[in-house]
Amino acid sequence: MEVRYLEALSEQRRAEVRAAVCAVETARLPVPAARFRALAEVPLRRVVEEVLAASGRTLLGVGEGFLSGYDDTVRARLADEGVGVLPREDRAVLTLVLLFSVAAPRAGGSVLPQALWTQGVPVSRERLKQSTVPDRVVDAALSRLTAADLVRTTGSGIVLGSQLLRLTPAAQADLFEHLVLLAEPQGVRGCCLFDLERWRSNAVSRSGDLAVAGA
Repeated sequence: MEVRYLEALSEQRRAEVRAAVCAVETARLPVPAARFRALAEVPLRRVVEEVLAASGRTLLGVGEGFLSGYDDTVRARLADEGVGVLPREDRAVLTLVLLFSVAAPRAGGSVLPQALWTQGVPVSRERLKQSTVPDRVVDAALSRLTAADLVRTTGSGIVLGSQLLRLTPAAQADLFEHLVLLAEPQGVRGCCLFDLERWRSNAVSRSGDLAVAGA
């Protein structure tokens, strides 16, 4: 993709844009806009978005700062190709952490909807082992997930890692939909989501165009 707006800038402004792009691509936590002119000023921020889009990335507003993540279309294509997909055991344990740290507390009101996923309720390793996942699988998966910064251990327990902050709103919604189906597959909301997913699948089959299904 051509980055024509970047090329139209002065050398100084291009350097400011590149610095901002580097920051949001490598930072562990959201980058405050005040730290980079190219994030604080809307016209330059649009150029940052253009540069990221050229690599299949997108700028994400996270809390009071910014990070980057994969564009939803790119994310879906990579998943279809098996690129970056977690092993089944790791997905199971990550789902448990997400369920007990964020989803259930949010439903109960102890975690606000606008809170970052990394600010969930810490979950003990023992709580995770009360599931049907074998203890040795939980331990091994937590080790790999920690190394990937998908979970982290605090003094009170396990919470989600900063890599989860790089999910787009659509990706977060997909995860929560699947959690609803997992927790209550026969519930009213679960049935509605199942019908929606079936409609999306049918739309893809009819049109062959993923954009139609995501409309």
